[in-house]
Amino acid sequence: MFEVLKQSIFSSIGLASLTQEKIADIVTEVTKKIPLSEQQAKEFQEEVCRRSDEARQQLGKQIDSQIDHAFIQMGLLKAEARKTTESISDGLQRLIDERITDALNRLGIAKAEDISALTSRIELLEQKIAKHS
Repeated sequence: MFEVLKQSIFSSIGLASLTQEKIADIVTEVTKKIPLSEQQAKEFQEEVCRRSDEARQQLGKQIDSQIDHAFIQMGLLKAEARKTTESISDGLQRLIDERITDALNRLGIAKAEDISALTSRIELLEQKIAKHS
């Protein structure tokens, strides 16, 4: 009887939309109607939670698949491929920046931020000299 009720709940309720609070309410309702030990009630709640998570994940995968399919139909780049491309581009830009900085350091060429810092120091020194003159 309990197994039939469990299957009925799992199949009739949109598991993907169940919150932890709603799951607890369902377990409380079931334990009022069917005498369950504390352990059985706990196992039932854990099973409902697990199945709810699985249903939510499956729903997410189906939605992602449908979105990707729609992008392909419209000739757009798949969202996942776009994220990968952006990540590779960012990594390549960082690598190029590091190589340029290393080359400038080896050649002894100051960067714009170094020149700006020196300019600020010179201006401060000029102000101090002007005060003492």
